[in-house]
Amino acid sequence: MWLYVLLGLSIGFACLSFARWRWGIVLMILLAAVQDPLRKLVPGTPGWLVLVTAPVFVALIVSGMVHTRGWWRGFGRPYPKIAKALLLLLPLCAPAAIISATYGPGSWLYTLFGVFSYGLIFLAVVAGFHYARDLRMLRNLLAAYCLINGVMLTGGIFQYLKWFPGWTILGSDIFGYQWVRWGWGYTVDMIAGFYRSPDVMGWHAAAVSILSLVLAISAKGIRRYAWVALSAFAIVALLLCGRRKMVYMLPVFALALIWIYWQAGRTARAAALLGLLMIPLGSVFITGDWLSEDSANMRYYSGQGLKFDATESLQGQGFKAVLTTLQQEGFFGGGLGFATPGAHNLNAARPRAWQESAPSRIMFELGVPGVLGFLLVMLNIALAMWRTTLAQVRAKTQAAPVVAGLTAFFIANVGSLTVSGQILADPFIAAFLGLMVGVVLSIPRLDAVARARAEARAMRMAYA
Repeated sequence: MWLYVLLGLSIGFACLSFARWRWGIVLMILLAAVQDPLRKLVPGTPGWLVLVTAPVFVALIVSGMVHTRGWWRGFGRPYPKIAKALLLLLPLCAPAAIISATYGPGSWLYTLFGVFSYGLIFLAVVAGFHYARDLRMLRNLLAAYCLINGVMLTGGIFQYLKWFPGWTILGSDIFGYQWVRWGWGYTVDMIAGFYRSPDVMGWHAAAVSILSLVLAISAKGIRRYAWVALSAFAIVALLLCGRRKMVYMLPVFALALIWIYWQAGRTARAAALLGLLMIPLGSVFITGDWLSEDSANMRYYSGQGLKFDATESLQGQGFKAVLTTLQQEGFFGGGLGFATPGAHNLNAARPRAWQESAPSRIMFELGVPGVLGFLLVMLNIALAMWRTTLAQVRAKTQAAPVVAGLTAFFIANVGSLTVSGQILADPFIAAFLGLMVGVVLSIPRLDAVARARAEARAMRMAYA
């Protein structure tokens, strides 16, 4: 029964997305939130159900192309370097695609899976660029995400407090395993809540906390403190998940946001933001008192009994892993799709892949030509985001807090993905990150639209 419910939602939301493609983004958020608890109710909990948001995404992309005049040209005109880099990436990835398609019986499935995985992110960037008609639409999109997943994060609290122990939809026991982190003299029970794994709950908790702060920065009055309260609640759920790489997204976000305002010459605003950021971060100490300093969770995050260094982790999972992969797989890599998160669910011939971080995975799959092309795309995207953000902050526009917050959110995710890219196995998360990048790049377009509307109103008033 629940399988048909989930598939029915996927098909129904895809149809609605094809009719109104902008609805599809919010429908994806809603479907991604309920897919894990519903999947736990399906006998056998099939892994392919993680792809139920894919039809909705494909429908909104196709509909966006059909109903948006100049869908690709409209994006490429203000960002020609990004557009050219994306087109150049296609032939550079051809050798990797040929390798995976001809590796063995059925290996072409991995080629298609890899094409979808990478194409998903970049298509989402263009969709995000065209999404909003004004700044209010962007705030409403962020609010929808934060509120929907804020409700879902309550599952982490329920699981930790052992409420509703008979609920199948809580935790990950239904999948036949328990997530445990071992320390010196203690263990940490990793919490998944309504989500399928602690990684997924941790990412959503970090995202809700950060994006709620973005909304708080751009809001006034009681709404600002309501978003701060939601951010603080999400931090509590984040500390319970047991995934340190997700927890560290918060300080990276805070440092990146302060750095953006400082680079834009707005030091006073940077100091004010630091004070606002400290309010939800104070929930860390409140949670610490609730869990007690001797609890396994707090010992784990403080590093007690563990040899852990963030720099070593970045070097080991990032740069060293890339060099090792190059030595093992050669100039053209091991083949497209073979190291993509979730590829193990495909039943076809493939080589063994140990790569976990995003940089090493890209080196394995795309080889040196593809990596250079991918870096060129990401470099142009990062530079465009940085220039757009600084221009908005310096001009003190209404969009500045949102743009600066989303750019800092992007930087925090890059840091997390450098250590581990497994979270990109969730198509929604990959698409959502691409959408947020596109949203930042769309801000100059929204400024031009706002100026045109203001001029039109002025002319109507002049002739009235």
